[in-house]
Amino acid sequence: MKYQLGALAACAVVALAVPAAAQTAAPGARLVAHLDVSGQGSVDRLPDQAVVTFSVVASDDDATRATSVANATYNALVARLHGLGLDASAIKTSSYNVNFNPRPQQPNAQSQGPFGFIVTREVAVTSGKVDQVGAIVDAGVSAGVRDVNNIVFAVRDYRGAYRAALAVAVADAGAQASALAAAAHLRIVRILSIGNTQLPARPMTSYVLAGQAAKSLAVPTEVQPSDLSIAATVNVTYEVAPLP
Repeated sequence: MKYQLGALAACAVVALAVPAAAQTAAPGARLVAHLDVSGQGSVDRLPDQAVVTFSVVASDDDATRATSVANATYNALVARLHGLGLDASAIKTSSYNVNFNPRPQQPNAQSQGPFGFIVTREVAVTSGKVDQVGAIVDAGVSAGVRDVNNIVFAVRDYRGAYRAALAVAVADAGAQASALAAAAHLRIVRILSIGNTQLPARPMTSYVLAGQAAKSLAVPTEVQPSDLSIAATVNVTYEVAPLP
């Protein structure tokens, strides 16, 4: 785990302002000198969850045969995944389609197969063991799956990591405020307000593997994820006063 402090924010302002509580006060309320700082921070986390997405595809001029072949491939995939210790809750069908693509009367180079009834089942496999991803890919290929679409790595406790990033961002804001106040011969009195930006999208690392041929692999697949960086930004307003 690494901690990173953001660079000094470009927008740090010393100004006179009336605190929110005093905005409705009687005329003559005391003005407060304040310093606005934007703090940034991030933490790195090693992914602890992976999702592998497969496409089970089968085609035939007969709809029953096409669905039967697709079902057989899917069942073989599930059996191999169970052999890896993955239960039914980890294996989800995200979509299932049966389409008909008629054969052209005069085949040509522009004709796109497969033809007939095309069955496509998208299957997402979730594992809490990121070192198991290669074995999951190989299980799909060995089962006869036509395409391994992609692999997505994520951090399960994303909000916990984000809270850690917020703490780093607050520390960064404090360091900036201290440096700016010292340069301006001021002292920090207290925090007037503090807030963070909207929770950013969950960071993920995606590996696209679309189009892998279904064949037995002599060399096991290995996929090593990189760290994910979770970033946070906070906006802090400090009350400042002249040095004694």
